[in-house]
Amino acid sequence: MLRNMSIRQSLPQIVAVMVKNWLMISLGMSIGYTTILIGGVFDGSTNHFGSISANQVSWLGSTSTLSIFIGSLLSGIVTQRLGRKRSMQLVTIPFLAAWLLFYFSNAFWQLYLGLGITGLFGGLVEASFCAYVSEITEPQLRGTLTATGSMSIFIGLVIQFLLGTNYNWRKCALISCAFPTITFLLFCFVPESPYWLIMNGKAEEAKKSLAWLRGWKAPTDVAAEIDEIANRHESGKCFDWNDVRRYLKRSFTLPLLLIAFMFLLHTCTGLATLETYSVSIMATMDVPINAYYATLILGVSSLSGSSLCIILVHRLGKRVLLFISLGGLCVCNLLIAAYTNVANIKGIILEVQNSSVRDLGADKYGWIPFTLLIMLSIADHVGNSTLAWVVMAEVFSHETRLLGCGLGSSISYLLRFFSNYLFLKLIAFMTLGGVYYLYGSISLLGIIVLFFVLPETEGKTLEEVSDHFQGISKLDNKVRRKKKVANCSVTPVI
Repeated sequence: MLRNMSIRQSLPQIVAVMVKNWLMISLGMSIGYTTILIGGVFDGSTNHFGSISANQVSWLGSTSTLSIFIGSLLSGIVTQRLGRKRSMQLVTIPFLAAWLLFYFSNAFWQLYLGLGITGLFGGLVEASFCAYVSEITEPQLRGTLTATGSMSIFIGLVIQFLLGTNYNWRKCALISCAFPTITFLLFCFVPESPYWLIMNGKAEEAKKSLAWLRGWKAPTDVAAEIDEIANRHESGKCFDWNDVRRYLKRSFTLPLLLIAFMFLLHTCTGLATLETYSVSIMATMDVPINAYYATLILGVSSLSGSSLCIILVHRLGKRVLLFISLGGLCVCNLLIAAYTNVANIKGIILEVQNSSVRDLGADKYGWIPFTLLIMLSIADHVGNSTLAWVVMAEVFSHETRLLGCGLGSSISYLLRFFSNYLFLKLIAFMTLGGVYYLYGSISLLGIIVLFFVLPETEGKTLEEVSDHFQGISKLDNKVRRKKKVANCSVTPVI
């Protein structure tokens, strides 16, 4: 990957992305905290909430997702004035406030409020997450570094699950305060996106930003690249209500439809509900170890899958990795469904501490579903969960990227909300096995559809990808591992 780039040239881009990833770790911790809450609110020693209904648990599992949807829907507009970097830096403040609210909460509505705050403000910077990485990195680094964002979310999940195995949910919230605090300070040392600066009439600042990102060079050394950006992208706001036609063209609608479908696969193939209800699912399946430790292992497997994605994406490309991922998901989901049918597991146990006995005593076979769930997690993160966000950062033009990423993120979280909220209702309607058969069928559908509609974007410039969706040219399905010398891998549309 770095064969054609010097370490000095790539290092500042890596540093800037890693700082951004600290915020994504905080977001991952907030997502993982939902699992800790669902598993911990039944413990009377840490709360005074009284009896808790299944409906309240469903809302705990979906409140954060619904609020992230609202934040993501607004992110492309709200964060445009602040800039990519400043938006991400300022959102650490409400994150810190939410963790403190969890720690001091003494009423159930305060848990909903805390989840709502982390979700809303996490969603508000979703567009900034995607736009920032795609705009500060070069093509050879873009796919790999964008994939580290998803890996960072899973690092946050693992950290939170690790905390949950040693501390109660209140102490977990208190310890989590450290991460947004550190993130705020780190953002003081990285530059703003040069694309955002150019489009907001700040050419000199853009030149300094790009010089920093291209190896801490002198601004005069990047003058040609800045001129190229300025010539292609007009100065002014990325979102303009007076130019709605821009968002009705195929260059915007086709990428949005593609991303919406990829997020359908991301949220409806088993992992979204497994992450939220992992403690209950593990207990229901009678896994051979403590359900909380099993959840921690699940988080580690997610991180392992994401790491594999980062290693393999530049070699295999996004299409092949997605097909491998969805194929693995299909097999795992169908096998899990078959196991639940053989073991006669119909529903799911919510009160984990009272779940040590099940009628058919399938616990001696508990390693089977445990292994399948771990394999499902790895298969998902090798491609399905990770690459949807990577592709979203690439397929929109610079002028529509912020709004496109915001809308795409909102679609993802809206689908995740319905997936989590309807999970228990679907189980009641079609049994746990029926739900996993549904997940397997959706995975198979994903392979068929993406084979025909997803171009290979690995190693291609953002301009080439944008031209493909505008119909100006057509991308081939080969992975480009070297810097582009000529426009030889883009076939004109006849």
